[in-house]
Amino acid sequence: MTIKYHYVIHGSAAQGQSWSATGTVETEKAGEFMSTPSLAMKDAFYQLTRGKAIYGKPGVGCSGPYRVTRMTIEEI
Repeated sequence: MTIKYHYVIHGSAAQGQSWSATGTVETEKAGEFMSTPSLAMKDAFYQLTRGKAIYGKPGVGCSGPYRVTRMTIEEI
């Protein structure tokens, strides 16, 4: 049974630029929740490096290193 989760991750970048990323990830079984934060981080990193994340200062670059300040994961 596939379990879906919605995540929201907030953080900051090298020059203090704030960012956030949201999305959904899936695990194959209910007991595999421990892999969910890693899946969410991979998806968020993809958004950050492709310019798909939401940036606190639109139009200003957001280069790493990236720091996570808050992560929320909820089962859908």
